[in-house]
Amino acid sequence: MKAGSMRRVRTAVLSLLLVGLAGCGPLVSRPPAPALHDLGGARAALQRIPGLRSIEVRSASWLDGSAMHYRLAYESATRRDVYAFSRWAASPPEMLAVALRQMLQTDDAGAGPGCRLRVDIDEFIQHYDRPDSVRALLSGRAVLTDMRGQRVLASLPFAISEPATGADAAAGVAASARAVDALGVQIAGWVASWTMKGAGDGC
Repeated sequence: MKAGSMRRVRTAVLSLLLVGLAGCGPLVSRPPAPALHDLGGARAALQRIPGLRSIEVRSASWLDGSAMHYRLAYESATRRDVYAFSRWAASPPEMLAVALRQMLQTDDAGAGPGCRLRVDIDEFIQHYDRPDSVRALLSGRAVLTDMRGQRVLASLPFAISEPATGADAAAGVAASARAVDALGVQIAGWVASWTMKGAGDGC
């Protein structure tokens, strides 16, 4: 066969292969886009805290992102994983800050020097004790400081464990939202008790 004929045959074969691949294109399944979750709708205000000017939430570096973490504790006590198809709509500290500001109304226009609330999050994870048992863990500490953040007025460690009603990401998200609500109630009661004892003069 002549060289020109060989080139035409190769061209025809390549064309058929390309057409075949193009026809198979729609059959190739793409992974679904991750589902985005937040902590639910707006929360009702628990109370207005006199002297509280601002609320700030910080977290450990591995929580400063949209990845949704879980731990299969029945397999490993040290390994943490992230869901492939479920993510947070924002970082946990950002979502917690929004929720806490809704529940704990700040006294922006109050008289006096005022104080700041800083919440440091050490853990925010869905913890699987068994394949069919998961709970949301939220731990860290709440700190009241002066407005410059230089003097600690009071601190409150917290560790909240909220059971989920199912063993999947969505059930873990609902449990995480309830854990945040419980944290708001705990902090509100702590600040109210602290100020009632007369220790809150610095606020």
